[in-house]
Amino acid sequence: MKPITCPTPAVPEFRSANGRCNNRNHPLWGSSEQPLRRLLQPEYGDGLMTPRTTGHDGAPLPSARLVSTTMHEDLRKSSPVNTNMVMQFGQFLDHDITLTPNFQEEGLVCTCGTNCEKEERCFNINIPSDDPDFAAESRCLPFARSRSCPNEGCHMGRRQQLNQITAFVDASNVYGSSDEEIEELREHAGNANKKELLPAAIAEEFECHESPGNETCSQAGDIRVNEQPGLTSMHTVFLREHNRIARRLSRLNPHWDDDRVFFETRKIVGALMQKITYGEDLPHVLGPAAMTKFHLTLGKSGFFSGYDASVNPTISNVFATAAYRFGHSLVNERQLRLTPDFNQGSKCPIQIAFAFFNPSHVLNNDLGGPDSILRGLTAQPHQDFDRFMVSSLTRHLFADPPGSLGLDLAALNIQRGRDHGLPGYNAWRVRCGLPKADSFDELVFEIPDRYTRMRLEDIYSHVDDIDVFVGGLAEESVRGGVVGPTFACLIGLQFQDLRKGDRFWFENRGQFTAAQLAEIRKTSLARILCDNTDGTTHMQPDVFSLPTQTGNERVACSSLSQMDLTKWQE
Repeated sequence: MKPITCPTPAVPEFRSANGRCNNRNHPLWGSSEQPLRRLLQPEYGDGLMTPRTTGHDGAPLPSARLVSTTMHEDLRKSSPVNTNMVMQFGQFLDHDITLTPNFQEEGLVCTCGTNCEKEERCFNINIPSDDPDFAAESRCLPFARSRSCPNEGCHMGRRQQLNQITAFVDASNVYGSSDEEIEELREHAGNANKKELLPAAIAEEFECHESPGNETCSQAGDIRVNEQPGLTSMHTVFLREHNRIARRLSRLNPHWDDDRVFFETRKIVGALMQKITYGEDLPHVLGPAAMTKFHLTLGKSGFFSGYDASVNPTISNVFATAAYRFGHSLVNERQLRLTPDFNQGSKCPIQIAFAFFNPSHVLNNDLGGPDSILRGLTAQPHQDFDRFMVSSLTRHLFADPPGSLGLDLAALNIQRGRDHGLPGYNAWRVRCGLPKADSFDELVFEIPDRYTRMRLEDIYSHVDDIDVFVGGLAEESVRGGVVGPTFACLIGLQFQDLRKGDRFWFENRGQFTAAQLAEIRKTSLARILCDNTDGTTHMQPDVFSLPTQTGNERVACSSLSQMDLTKWQE
């Protein structure tokens, strides 16, 4: 393989679309189309590539679907402190940093009783004969394995999976992870008096096959933009923020050509993603102890001196495949749509089971379009973090027709971990400095609920067999955070590397002037929502916290700090 040589840096220097040459000594670190990093060696059935299917004592692991129905029932309890934005920004951010392709995207159809040729690429989920939902319908849930890829540097070794997009928090979900994607999105950017919508899908992979009526799906920097209306709405607001900043920079610097305006704006929007992620979102998710432990707290002034060219920011397999899927526990069955004065009025909530790949909710102006959905995200609490998941995800995921039986997201997550050879939950506890549990009762400190431990013991024959997604969701939240201690560790480690291993990190010296950096620090997701939704005049300062929280009452948008873009005038 020919070594990659990095070009002489241009002035000004911007991130490459695919993330290459961020680290000039290791040009592929954090770039797209790279293998996910292993924090622990994989445990494959054959030691090399077949999924993990047997447990500690050699007995078969329980069916992922059986684990789902046993551990991830639909019991609902809302968070008393956080808004649905914690869930929604989490998904939006996930689509900025991880995308693991599977063989289904290459046209593979996995059917029950798949023949041997497909076994390397299919790993269907067995359905127990007494399954409450699927038993009469099918003997299995089809499951295509993740695409395999060579190890880093094309070395032979155990099967690896890849990240198709850049690892960096760089707003690649807005812009794309290749020059071609950027060009395609730039070409189709429109301007209108009303706040813009995303461009209509022109590339085949963005089409919505489930779309009712004539509505067109949207195109964005990430192919998952149309998964559900809250996600599409987040993409819409960041497109609008890009256009708002670009128009202002163009007026301030009439001598800049289109390219310069575009790339300067992209750099600012990438910085806003980093500021919101580390300054607003992660403190709610991880709690104060992990924020301190993993050096994730943003500086109030001055530059960051923690950049370390020896830190590899590449996404870890366990982060992408298990830990950062914690948000599936937070999803509500219904998403509220609210008027500018935060009333429901005649706007019916969106039933998530009927909203997958359905663009009508975002395009329906009578019901408020993306603006009403975004306001709903800031006012509605998310489901509490626990082992429970709503049935829209565990029975009706991506169903055709909508609302009928579809897929089971919890079972898919469990099966994906086994497909990737992820070691069991106990191994990750040890990796994170927690004691190894020799019995189910020894999980008591992290999983204090006795009934949950009994359920784990009912379904797994040994404590080492617990799948990491299942064990992680069963833990009690850390103090001041959403996730439990194991996921707080695995997520904290990843975001530490994404900060320390990013040469273009927004707080690094040389990225922005001190005056520009002060402006970026001033802004918030609340202000971005105010600036880019029609009719919104009030917003709570921290949109990740409910406005009923003391000190977080809604205030006039005009009182929220806004970036002064004259600091970019040349």
